[in-house]
Amino acid sequence: MELKYSPLKSLDSQSFYVKRHQVPYFGPDWHYHDEYELILTLKGEGVRIIGDEMDQFEAPELILIGSNLPHLFKNKVDETEVDYIVLKFKDDINELPLFKLPELNRVKDLLRRSKRGIKFSPETVQKIKPLFIKLAENKGCNKVISFLQIFDILSNASQTEYLASEKFSLQLIEDGEDRLQKVLNYLGEEYTRDISLEELAEIAHMTKNAFCRYFKEKTGKTAFGYLREYRVSKACQMLISSNKTITEICYDTGFNSFSSFTRIFKSLKNISASEYQNRYLRIGA
Repeated sequence: MELKYSPLKSLDSQSFYVKRHQVPYFGPDWHYHDEYELILTLKGEGVRIIGDEMDQFEAPELILIGSNLPHLFKNKVDETEVDYIVLKFKDDINELPLFKLPELNRVKDLLRRSKRGIKFSPETVQKIKPLFIKLAENKGCNKVISFLQIFDILSNASQTEYLASEKFSLQLIEDGEDRLQKVLNYLGEEYTRDISLEELAEIAHMTKNAFCRYFKEKTGKTAFGYLREYRVSKACQMLISSNKTITEICYDTGFNSFSSFTRIFKSLKNISASEYQNRYLRIGA
């Protein structure tokens, strides 16, 4: 299944795009775009892919998709209609003067966390639903007011669920953690080869023991546990976007043995690499 870049051209003359769709099916492509996307499914069920996460969905459901996060929704073949509202807005919205206000700090944090995709609770969906429907109908200032009301509720929602794994893109790091970010960037660039503890400790300007304690404290896992998860995340991307064999993908993502790759992949994804790939192929068929 080919990953396509699908930017929204109609945002040039407006701050955000919102439209209600009542159509036979969702768009067929696995795609990504620069814009943030908030999608409220009012009718329909099927399978959705957000990053490297694949799961069943059923209306009503509310998902926030971050900038450049690949995604796909596919409804069941026996359904005759899906009903959903899509809100898209530019990835540079944080640079607007309005978003410099401290009252919007929680909204900015929500958008930062949406890199992995966020699913909201049924309670939040019920709060948002009438506002979202109104947003699709409003014009002018009322449209902007509805937008802010929606994101005020979302940014204060207590029950949320990340969708894509934190390794699909490099782990979100709090401001001020430049040392850790340098290590994670290095892992993201060099994951295809053997990496030593000495290398990582040197980048962090620490002894090996101090680095191990530091990394575990900041991420909740060991450096090599993180690296294994990152390699599996990259393997997931390749399983659905390349024509390489699973064996080739194993070695291209830095694993030294196929048996180790198979064991680690299944322990992290709860299915084998071949099952994972076949599920995507069935969706894209």
